[in-house]
Amino acid sequence: MTDRQGRNRNLDLIKGFCILLIILTHFYWTDYERLRFLFPFWVEMAVPIFMIISGYVYSLSFQRHNIDSISKAYRVKNVLTKVIRYTIPFLVVFIAEIIVYIIKSGEIDDPISILYFFLKGANGPGSYYYPILLQFVFVFPIIFFIIKKLDFKGLVICTIINFVYEVLQSAYYVNEECYRLLVFRYIMVIAFGCYLAIGKRKIKWYVFLTAFFVGLVYIIVFNYLGITPIFTKYWTGTSFWACMYILPIAAFWISRKNLKFKPLEIIGKASYNIFLVQMFYYAFIANMLYSVIKNYFFQLTTNFIICLVLGIIFYYIEYPITNKTIYKITNKKRY
Repeated sequence: MTDRQGRNRNLDLIKGFCILLIILTHFYWTDYERLRFLFPFWVEMAVPIFMIISGYVYSLSFQRHNIDSISKAYRVKNVLTKVIRYTIPFLVVFIAEIIVYIIKSGEIDDPISILYFFLKGANGPGSYYYPILLQFVFVFPIIFFIIKKLDFKGLVICTIINFVYEVLQSAYYVNEECYRLLVFRYIMVIAFGCYLAIGKRKIKWYVFLTAFFVGLVYIIVFNYLGITPIFTKYWTGTSFWACMYILPIAAFWISRKNLKFKPLEIIGKASYNIFLVQMFYYAFIANMLYSVIKNYFFQLTTNFIICLVLGIIFYYIEYPITNKTIYKITNKKRY
C-alpha cells in the first residue's frame, strides 16, 4: 500500500518491525536464551532484511529518476545527497559519544584516533551500520546495472561474488573488525532486493524453496549442532548462507500491498534514527539503568521505550534539517 506521495507504507511497516528486533537483540541475552527463543530464525535476520529493502528502494528510485547509466548513478549530486542523508544523523550521535568520552576520560584523543572512531561507525552495538551504508551508496549502482542487464543471471552472479568474498576473507585471514565493516558480506541480499524491484520474471518456487532449505540447514547445523562453518568464520548468523533462509519470506512480505499499522509505520520511517539512538543508549546508558531497574522484563521494556521515543523525536527534528541541508548544498553549484 502506498500513500499519496507514492511511499510504500508496507516497507515502513517492515522496517518498523525490524528495528524492534534490533533493540531486542542488543539486550544482554545469553547464548542459550538466543538459541532457545530461536533468534537465528527471526531476530538475527533484521539487518539482512534492512539491506534487502535498501536494494529494493534504491532500485525503484533509480527507475523513477531515470538513472539508466553508470555515469548518471555516480553524478556528484546523486552520491552527495545519499551521503549527507546518512551522515548528518550519524554525526549527531558521533559527537554525543565524543562528548561522553571526554567527560569520562578528561582528555581528547589525537585526530587520527577520532577519524578512525568515525570511520568505524563510533561505538555501541550495530556501529558497523553507518560505514556499511556509505559503502552501499557506491557499490549499489554496480549491482543495479548487473541485475538490470542480466536479470536472474545477475542475481546468481552477485551470489557467486558474495561466496567468493567469503572464501577469500577466510583464506587470507581477514580480521573480524575489518570483516564486519565491509559491505561485501551483504552483496547477495542487496542484489535480491534489487531483483525484486526490477527483475523481469518472478523467481521460480523451487528456487525459493531451495534457498529456504539451504539457509535453514545452515542455521541448524552451525547454531544448534555446533559445527564450525568452513568459509564463514565471523558473523555466521547473518552470513549469506544463513540469509538464504529469509529470501522467500522477505519477498512474500514485501509483495503484500494491504498491510498497514500506523504506529509501526512511524517507527519504520524513523528506523535509522532509532538505530543510532540504540547504539548510544546501549553503549552508555543501559548499564546505569540496569543498576537501578533490576527486573528483567522492566529493563527490556525501558529499552524499547527510551530508544523508540528518543529515536522518533530525533527523526522529526533531524529529517527536515537534513532535507534543507541537502537542498542548499546540492543546489549551490551545478553538478
